[in-house]
Amino acid sequence: MRTFLPPLIAFMAFSVFVITSAYANAMQVGDMGEGNVHAFMACFYYCWPLYFICAILTQWIIIVPVWESFVLRSAIGALVTFAIVAVVCALAAGGVAYFIWDDQSGYDSLIGLTTIMLMIQLAYWAINFFILFLVTGKAVKLKTKHETVAAEE
Repeated sequence: MRTFLPPLIAFMAFSVFVITSAYANAMQVGDMGEGNVHAFMACFYYCWPLYFICAILTQWIIIVPVWESFVLRSAIGALVTFAIVAVVCALAAGGVAYFIWDDQSGYDSLIGLTTIMLMIQLAYWAINFFILFLVTGKAVKLKTKHETVAAEE
């Protein structure tokens, strides 16, 4: 349940936007690779099964063990985990945006693509972590000063 449900709900949320956009602007296979957001959405539209398999594998191999080992154990572990995910998202967004960016469009286009991709990734992970939090049903443990002193004795 923790492996399948969070990526499924996050993908369903993005699918609503992509399918709605597909009705507004028809997507074809030739739209991929144009270096804009429409091309990125067309790539998602046609390649979503592959992306979903990657999301399930990432959830199973990386996220669930990290969730159980760090996030559920302490608030600092949760904060560090979320910060690391945000940094990885920023690096991935910058890398993907750079690869699909057209040099002649200028650096403003690169910054715009990077920002959009970063927001998409952060939204995915926010939905994923929220659903994972609901599925596990456990709260992050916050230790008070009294508990910390008692544990040390």
